[in-house]
Amino acid sequence: MKFKALQTKREPKEFVEICFHRSDVDPNEGVWVVYTCGLPNPQPVTADHELMKTYYSQQSVPLPEEINLDDYELIEFEMYEVNTVGADIRNKLTPPKNLVDMLEVFFTEPFEPRSNLDKMKQNDLIRLIKKEMLQTKESVKYLADLL
Repeated sequence: MKFKALQTKREPKEFVEICFHRSDVDPNEGVWVVYTCGLPNPQPVTADHELMKTYYSQQSVPLPEEINLDDYELIEFEMYEVNTVGADIRNKLTPPKNLVDMLEVFFTEPFEPRSNLDKMKQNDLIRLIKKEMLQTKESVKYLADLL
């Protein structure tokens, strides 16, 4: 799952949440507060800096001058469920392992078929190697894009 989070541009980089605390007397009055924390406040992937400026400018109580959205940036994150990446990688490594195993058999067996049966076995092995090569290409591409 991908999401964005607001973060300070200056060091130390901290996650930011901008909140409006309404007055108990008049809901159109209150105070804006900027909180910093160690954990991100997830925003949609579609969020962008200009949309945030528009959003805060259209509130009944606009942001005060002390809170300048240009001091913050939206950072994109990708989140994975615990223990799923390892299993995914393990599954994607199966085709390369199979390919290596088949190539070892192919190169240790004699190249000269002694009978039609040997030739059929060799052709079957070549067909399987080609199939596993395609699967390996997909797995390597997936693994390269994963991290």
